[in-house]
Amino acid sequence: MSTAEYLPVSIDGTSFMVDVEGYSRTTIPVLREQRDTSDEAGEQQLNTQMWIRSQTDWSYGAGQPFLDNADSDRRRFYTSSGVDVWTKGEVSLLPKTVDKGNTGNDVIMKVFVSNGTDYMYVASGTDLYYSTDFDAASPTWTAVTALASPLTIVDFTSDGSTVFIAYGSAAKPHTTTIGTTTQPSPLTGHSERPDVLRFVSGRLIEADANHIAELDANGQPISGSLHFQGIEHALVWVDMCAGPTGVYAAANTDDIGSIFFCSTGTDGLLNQPAQVADLPRGETINAIESYGGLLIMATSKGLRVAVMNQDGSVSYGPVIDNGGEAYSLATDDRFVWFGTASGQVYRADLSVFTDTLVPAWATDVVSVEASPGNVTWVARVDGKTYFVDAANGVQGERHDDERVESGTLNVGSVRWNSLFDKVLQTIKADLRATLATTGATSYDQSGTTYDDPDYIYNGLLSAVSGTLKVRFVTGAGVGLTTLTLNDRAAANIDYSLSDKYDVIFTLERDALNNTVGPVLESWQLQAFPAPTRIDEIVLPLVLRQRVATSRGHGAALTQDPRALYDAIRTLMIAKTVVPYKEGNYSDDVIVDQVQFSADRLADDADWWEGTMTVRLLTLP
Repeated sequence: MSTAEYLPVSIDGTSFMVDVEGYSRTTIPVLREQRDTSDEAGEQQLNTQMWIRSQTDWSYGAGQPFLDNADSDRRRFYTSSGVDVWTKGEVSLLPKTVDKGNTGNDVIMKVFVSNGTDYMYVASGTDLYYSTDFDAASPTWTAVTALASPLTIVDFTSDGSTVFIAYGSAAKPHTTTIGTTTQPSPLTGHSERPDVLRFVSGRLIEADANHIAELDANGQPISGSLHFQGIEHALVWVDMCAGPTGVYAAANTDDIGSIFFCSTGTDGLLNQPAQVADLPRGETINAIESYGGLLIMATSKGLRVAVMNQDGSVSYGPVIDNGGEAYSLATDDRFVWFGTASGQVYRADLSVFTDTLVPAWATDVVSVEASPGNVTWVARVDGKTYFVDAANGVQGERHDDERVESGTLNVGSVRWNSLFDKVLQTIKADLRATLATTGATSYDQSGTTYDDPDYIYNGLLSAVSGTLKVRFVTGAGVGLTTLTLNDRAAANIDYSLSDKYDVIFTLERDALNNTVGPVLESWQLQAFPAPTRIDEIVLPLVLRQRVATSRGHGAALTQDPRALYDAIRTLMIAKTVVPYKEGNYSDDVIVDQVQFSADRLADDADWWEGTMTVRLLTLP
């Protein structure tokens, strides 16, 4: 065979003569021509080289790492902090929290309603306090007169008139009238010393280790009703709640949490508990709550939701464990709030499920303290959240509706359903503007004068409140320059190559008014696809028994056309990667296709002479 010293190109070390007029080298287009058969117009129909991703709703909650996988939901996102996502089509800042007074740490907090008044009760060690103005800038805490020999309070409950107080093994339960400082007095005729007291569906229920019972108004176990002692001494009752046809109770045995159901008999009394569910080994229960036909469990792994069946049995779903252990629960409207570690409260929407018995969820308010503890109690009152930061005491939303200084929304990784590199181009966000205030000028129409200064009649929009920023993190973890976005104005992005980008928005409240901040309504991101490019090389190879070139000064070189054809075709079939060289330029290639055009039969009649057109593809 000849060498590349004499002929212009070589494939796998064999040199060839080329018909230069038929030679071409072309970069293959990134995208194939596509046909869109969808019924509705969408981004995929745009005649543009840029790829677009956008989002207009976040109300299906957090926990989705990738925004645009085939199974992703564009109404979800990855993580958030300090933002409210539960109004469809909006992301806004959450309320800021504040310490609600000198109520100690590691306290018990509950809210009761009596004659239309909300009472927040807090037990701290041997002391019991209550407040009716806990939403004020400086709440007033009134102390209930302590026992003559003070005892540590381990739990309390109320029927809206009386507060029932438990001291554990130290004493029998005591009572005091709600909203008074009257010293608690012991229940008459009561010999039990419970650790847990609950008022459930008009019933007073106590639990002491493995013993559970329904009590009458005097604290005496009701004859014929729930009065049960588990034979497993390791069993400990922890909480009770109402069900559609009875009462549910939660207990832990060693490291397993269990749900029991106490049905209601025809006589109205509670039957003995029947075990209806066990959690996986290693998962215990801290609190339970029933709401809208669902049983909600705060467990050592996170939050679980179960369906309560008519026969009292329950079917629970997967655990939401992103926040870790859940310690407390509160329900309001369509939501459940659950407290976790580090002073963080989460919220789940019980009207939206992203999987079987998995509600949409996201972070909510958080403790204002620098070193927060576990959120051990949560309450909802008049649309506001109050909770116990175990390391710092009672926290709650500020009375003046102040927003947090900033919040973040990580929408997840965007990768345009492909693993090759993309180059970000622009990003644009739509922000909600606020209506301008009106002046005293009157507006007359059809004889009616609209001169009330509270009316907004001009329809003008003022500037957006606060600031919206965005940053991108590449697949390699490199953060790009943070951009400040103006409403509906595209911003150019730093040049970068990556197969995916995390998109992280930061909302900052208004510099002059701490009760308002930006409201994100939608965003749109544009990028160019930038895969590694492949060249197509078309080579018309001259296959003759004798070939002359200018480099050989007219000297004839011999070839075996049939052997050369067979060798190239074998490379094509095997898709073998081989070196290709033209002049001083070299590539690794595969032979993709061959075609032979005959000019004449060779002199020895062995095979044809002619042109073999070879299509080569370069490797990335």
